Amino acid sequence: MEDKFLHFLELGIGSRLKRLSGYIARETQIVYDEMKVDFDPYLFPIFKTIIDNQETTTSYIQEALRYTQPAITQAIGKLSKLGYVSSKIDQNDGRKKLLYITKKGEEVNMLLKPIWKVINEEAKTLTQVSANSLVDMLYEIELKLEAKSLSKRILSKLKNH
Repeated sequence: MEDKFLHFLELGIGSRLKRLSGYIARETQIVYDEMKVDFDPYLFPIFKTIIDNQETTTSYIQEALRYTQPAITQAIGKLSKLGYVSSKIDQNDGRKKLLYITKKGEEVNMLLKPIWKVINEEAKTLTQVSANSLVDMLYEIELKLEAKSLSKRILSKLKNH
């Protein structure tokens, strides 16, 4: 069946981006599962921000990612439940809680690094298209993903390393 979004042109950009985002998250989850890494793609931005800063606050994450406080709180709750993130009281300001990566979080980060490297490479490959508009770019990306799924692209590279 024909993709109706092709007729919506620029009017359907938001919906197409959301569909593509959901697809990427599902395909990334397939990769994590196949590689036996207990991680949720939706946790990536917050987890990576904490890793990059070693210690940080929810306020910093909110500013840096432009996420809502409830979204951050929910993700941190999941990361804490997994044992990847913990918090402590800031020595300089007892009102602040500092988030940091636990030993288990460091271990999973080491498993994720090579996966993220390949995901980044594949994202570059998929987005190197000659398009005159975002609609055209989405169309070319979707064609590439129809030819070979994102998870297959990533897993084939990971298994060849």
